[in-house]
Amino acid sequence: MQGKRARALDSRGRPVPGLYVRDGRFIAGYQCPQTRRWRMTMLGAETLTEARRERDSLLAGLREARVAAPAATTLAAVFAEYQAARSLAERTRTHERHLFERHLRTLASRRAQDVTASDVARLLREMRGSYSAWTCVAVHRILAGSFSLAVRRGILTRSPMDGLAPSERPKQKNAKRIAVLDADTMQRLVAAGTSERWRAALALAGYAGLRLGEIRGLRWADVDLEARTVTVCRSMLPDGTPKAPKTDAGARTVPLLPALRRRLVEWKLKAPHSRPGELVVGTADGKPIAERNLRRALEDAKAAAGLDGLDERLSMHSLRHSFASMLATDLELPATTLARLTGHADAGFTLRVYARDGRDDATLVADVLARASGVGVGA
Repeated sequence: MQGKRARALDSRGRPVPGLYVRDGRFIAGYQCPQTRRWRMTMLGAETLTEARRERDSLLAGLREARVAAPAATTLAAVFAEYQAARSLAERTRTHERHLFERHLRTLASRRAQDVTASDVARLLREMRGSYSAWTCVAVHRILAGSFSLAVRRGILTRSPMDGLAPSERPKQKNAKRIAVLDADTMQRLVAAGTSERWRAALALAGYAGLRLGEIRGLRWADVDLEARTVTVCRSMLPDGTPKAPKTDAGARTVPLLPALRRRLVEWKLKAPHSRPGELVVGTADGKPIAERNLRRALEDAKAAAGLDGLDERLSMHSLRHSFASMLATDLELPATTLARLTGHADAGFTLRVYARDGRDDATLVADVLARASGVGVGA
């Protein structure tokens, strides 16, 4: 049972303003500059002089916003606000909640101000032995975003994520490198599609950079064969529900490259549903195709083209990477144009993640030397 709190007394027996004692420990009493409410904080000082200094330091930190005002906000509440502050697809929102409830339940009810870098490091270290690097990275991303929001809201003055050592930050090393196909390999893969419908779908990914949901949501009205354009104005959720593109920048118009135009013309002549409002790549009865069937079509094409033994990961998203790399390296488009055609708001992100030169070293060196010779560099 705790003893009664009493005023701290100096050597002459006079009460010391703002300092109290209970069970031999000093307590600071003060009015919080942010909330104007009276607060009591247990101090670590062992002497009266140290207690005075610690209280003065605490008040100075609060006034200068180096120390956050005491708040009862839990990590769960911060995470909920972090989700509400962003525009997320329902699938992403649900997945984040699942990760939070499964892996962060031990921290969820704690005050955000009480979660330390050591707590986070310990949790990530324990996860590392039982879960994939992808899961660890996803949990780290949720924590980093939630604590960053807490800093912006004034709940914290510093994120505990800043206290992690580089070795404590999870890295996704278990995924294969994404394959980037050259023009000849892309042509071989698309031609290996098992039907005109699947060849059109693969061509939309490889020659226009459409995402999986954008391919499933594309209508014939969005394809202008005369103007040679494909307009991306919607996507589709796995359950077949149409939705807006992933971001505002995702709504875009992409040039209809000759290889893609040829595939779409061939498919439109045979497609059972080719009216403007109908899906370009749909089922036999005109309904949205399942994502797994698109992925299965790619697997069949890979096997037929002899590409199923690649060391790199060749997925539908790899075809989008290949399209971006082709725009950057073969067509030498500016970064801003590249971002616009791939539906990214940040041109730097497009160059950093998507625009990878897929040529081998010998081809790359020969190209650079030929260009240098052409302009007289080093002559």
